[in-house]
Amino acid sequence: MRKPLLIAIFLGLVVSLNSCDSNKVYEEYIEVENGLWQKENVASFKFEAKDTSQAHNLYINVRNTGDYAYSNLYLFVTLQGPNGSLLKDTIDCKLADKSGKWLGNGIGDLWDLQMPYIGGFKFAQKGEYVFSLEQAMRVENGLDGITDVGLRVETAE
Repeated sequence: MRKPLLIAIFLGLVVSLNSCDSNKVYEEYIEVENGLWQKENVASFKFEAKDTSQAHNLYINVRNTGDYAYSNLYLFVTLQGPNGSLLKDTIDCKLADKSGKWLGNGIGDLWDLQMPYIGGFKFAQKGEYVFSLEQAMRVENGLDGITDVGLRVETAE
């Protein structure tokens, strides 16, 4: 009963802090079913790019519990443009430092990390972009301890 209360408080804080965020263009999280991320479960985010003149910063958001067994998370990242163009990447998302201390913001047993992905990115054209995250860890029975993954797009200053 205690863990759901902590999660609710944490999410309430995140929502209240984001409500006064003027640079945010898009931000969404997708919950990982049962906190067990299977390789075949790809998190996809669709957003509308309306400004091609302004540079944007893209972030990957990861929420994990203290039960997560690794200090990092390898991800396959795909960004598909309105014309079908693809940008594919493999990234290593550091979730803990060398001593095992979780990075990002935490409350109780839940940690929220916002990792810079691309800075100063200009969308080539207006329209719908699809951003996909796929876990690339070599774990047979799913990746335990990742509760949510997300994408944030904001205007660069």
